[in-house]
Amino acid sequence: MMRKLNLSSLKGFDKFEAALANDGLPDMVRMLKSKKKAKLLMEEVRKHIFELGPPTPPGKRTGRKNYHQLLTYHLTEIQTTLDTMRDIEFYMGRFPYDEAKIAKHRHLIFHVQAFLNELYILHERLLSLLKFVERQYRKDPRLDYIKDVCKLLRNFVTESMKKGIAIRGHHVHEWRLSDNDHDRLIGMSLHMRMPHVEVQKAFRAYYDSEYKKIRARRRKWVASGNEVSQELVDGYFDALFELVFDANGVMMYPTRLKF
Repeated sequence: MMRKLNLSSLKGFDKFEAALANDGLPDMVRMLKSKKKAKLLMEEVRKHIFELGPPTPPGKRTGRKNYHQLLTYHLTEIQTTLDTMRDIEFYMGRFPYDEAKIAKHRHLIFHVQAFLNELYILHERLLSLLKFVERQYRKDPRLDYIKDVCKLLRNFVTESMKKGIAIRGHHVHEWRLSDNDHDRLIGMSLHMRMPHVEVQKAFRAYYDSEYKKIRARRRKWVASGNEVSQELVDGYFDALFELVFDANGVMMYPTRLKF
């Protein structure tokens, strides 16, 4: 029997994830109560960790099980992207190489570019999930309503992320990401290679000072981007929740799917 959830304390992505996990709990409990199925499950865990052998499903695949698994996959991809964006924010705060061939400004711009790429991936993952939901609920009595909500969410995601996606697009297709701060650091680094020792020292001190200021601004920009992205994702999943679950967090499976 599915356990009751207190969803009032959750919102957005966490609320959706909790309800999805709760929906899969009865199958897991039944599986563990059966010695045969529990043994098959443990064998799958062993294969996954040690052998990567071909899967041996512990039970018959059904339309609903496939739907649940694919929905979980979409959520995992979105969570991984959000985690990576937060990781980048952490990485930008440090330059961990004492004797590095990597220049500090190149290390910094690498992470700015990586963040923009992850932002693009998040955009695509959110749109992909909407397409998945629409396709899964084909021939469902609620399909017209689902399509209307998905259209609104699609516009919401596209408009909200338009600026970041445009910056990333120009970088990939037209020129390397460039701005005054980054170009200044490149210029200073070139002067640090001049043969005059005193000139090298002077520009290195200036370079290090400016690098720290620019890094702080870039990290603040990424932190703000992470905060806005999380708010966007939570708003998106608050709306999507009402399509996939009822008010009590019970999955409203597409009517065409068999048990």
